[in-house]
Amino acid sequence: MPDFQYRAVDSTGQQQKGVLSAMDEMHLDAQLKEIGCWLIESQKVKLSKKRVKVSVTRPELIEFCISMAALLGSGVSIVDALNTCTEETTNEGFVQILKEISEDIRSGNTFASCLQKYPKVFPKQMCNLINAAEYSGNLIDAFKDISEYLQWTDHLVKDLKQVSLYPTIVLTVVGAFILLLFSFVVPKFTELLNSVNVALPLITQIVVAISDFTKQYWYLIIATPIVCFKSLKFAIERSEAFATFVDERLLKFPIFGEVILMLCLSRFTHNMAILIRSGVPILQSLELCRDLVGNRVISKAIVEAEDAVNRGQTMSEVFRHHAVFPPTLLRMIIVGEETGTLEKSLNHISERYDDEIPRRIKKVMGIFEPALMVFLIAIVGAVVMSIFMPLMALMGSVG
Repeated sequence: MPDFQYRAVDSTGQQQKGVLSAMDEMHLDAQLKEIGCWLIESQKVKLSKKRVKVSVTRPELIEFCISMAALLGSGVSIVDALNTCTEETTNEGFVQILKEISEDIRSGNTFASCLQKYPKVFPKQMCNLINAAEYSGNLIDAFKDISEYLQWTDHLVKDLKQVSLYPTIVLTVVGAFILLLFSFVVPKFTELLNSVNVALPLITQIVVAISDFTKQYWYLIIATPIVCFKSLKFAIERSEAFATFVDERLLKFPIFGEVILMLCLSRFTHNMAILIRSGVPILQSLELCRDLVGNRVISKAIVEAEDAVNRGQTMSEVFRHHAVFPPTLLRMIIVGEETGTLEKSLNHISERYDDEIPRRIKKVMGIFEPALMVFLIAIVGAVVMSIFMPLMALMGSVG
């Protein structure tokens, strides 16, 4: 549809200006009358399709949801609330989007349908919650639920980054130290050992061979992890079967697999609880959650649960056949289904994971850090032995 730049008056006699999409001027006039305005003049315009590249951070989205809940709770209309958020936002791309959403709502579109036009900004879960809330008239609580969920996600991501920061730094330093050791330090001693023409023990021969390889092909050692990571990512994107295999291996990975499973189940319970509380039917909630858990093995179980619920069964009947769902979670879901308090049961489970996940991550990192130090000591010890053993043999032969 073409865009019209219009000038109109409202019931108080104040002039209103803006741009609306309409089939023709009659359709434009009808749209304006629906919002209590009368058309004075209009002109067809061609809007520029150029748009500032939008990058909306999670904290910005949280602030938007909190502001919308507060404004709507004070009795402000959606359009006025959006206009207020536009004035408070400093993100140029987000400002443009909010203005476009405001114009679309003035044109008679629903709030949820406007948000769905920007999938890179507003998550699918958020759009569906808003859609359900518009029908139930519970838009304020929906924004509160979304802001709480986004805050939980943001807090969890920050915790993971904070906990993994130290091991990442240590691992990087250890890797750089080992590369330096074999590239520059060991070759100096190798020249000394070769000059005295002494027989080298096996451990020394191995260290010298590693040193020669490192010195000659150091760029391959650095590039290999990067290439492997990129190749793995490409394979996961191209092959669904391979991606499922990787997700299965991740859940069974020693030490870290249990934490990954808990994170996925936490996402599932959080999202299901919010969707059900907002009035979204269980079948639709399951459909939304399968793309939010972050693991294809669990997503497959959720798809099977969708089919079961569609046939009149319960999702717990499906989950009990999948080893990824622990007995405690199953028991609480069963109780929730039997008593009609599924949302409360899911909330209890998610709260339990909120407490358990940080402790489990700290425990894992508590094992990882000493193991890394032991590995470093073993490498340094092997190099020292490889150097001193032939030197001791040389001193013994001289004596």
